[in-house]
Amino acid sequence: MEVFSEDEEILKGLSQLADPDNNAYIRYKTFESEEIIIHQGDIENTVFWLLKGEARVCSGGKILTHIKPVTCFGEQTVVDVQGRTATVDVPEDKDAEVVEIDWGITEQDHELLDRFIELLLKNTADKLKTNYIVSARMWKGARELYSSCKKRAEELETENKKLRLSNTTLKKKLGL
Repeated sequence: MEVFSEDEEILKGLSQLADPDNNAYIRYKTFESEEIIIHQGDIENTVFWLLKGEARVCSGGKILTHIKPVTCFGEQTVVDVQGRTATVDVPEDKDAEVVEIDWGITEQDHELLDRFIELLLKNTADKLKTNYIVSARMWKGARELYSSCKKRAEELETENKKLRLSNTTLKKKLGL
C-alpha cells in the first residue's frame, strides 16, 4: 500500500482532535462483507479514505467502480454540498478498513482546510487519470456551468463594446 508519509502523519496527528462535544473528527472503522459505508441520498459532512480491503460504488442497481486502497471517496458531498450520489458498500467475502473524516475538522484553521482541499484535488485528479467513472449528474453540472460562464462572458463582451462606443461618443462631444 502506497501512502504519502506526510499525509499519513497528518491523519495520525489529527486523529486526536475532537469537537466541543468530544466527538472525534477522525474515526478508523472496519466494515464487514456486504456492509454499507455510504447510503445514496444521505446528506453528511464526511469524507472517507479506504486504507485496506475493497469497496465498490453502486447506483441504480449497477456497480459503477471499485475503490482501491488509499483512495478518498465521498468527497463530492462535501465539495458540492449535496446528497450522496451513490451507495458505497463492501463486496461479498471482503472487508474494508477506512478513515472517516468529519469535514468540520477543517474549521479548526485555514491551513488545515487548505491541506485537505489539496488532498481532495490530488485524489480527484488521480481518479480522472485512471478513468474513474464520473456520474452523469456531475458531467451535466459541469456542462451547465461552462455554458453559463460562456453566456456571461458573451454578455460582458457585448456590454464592453457598448461602453467603448459610449466612451468614444462622449470623447467626441467633449472634444477630447
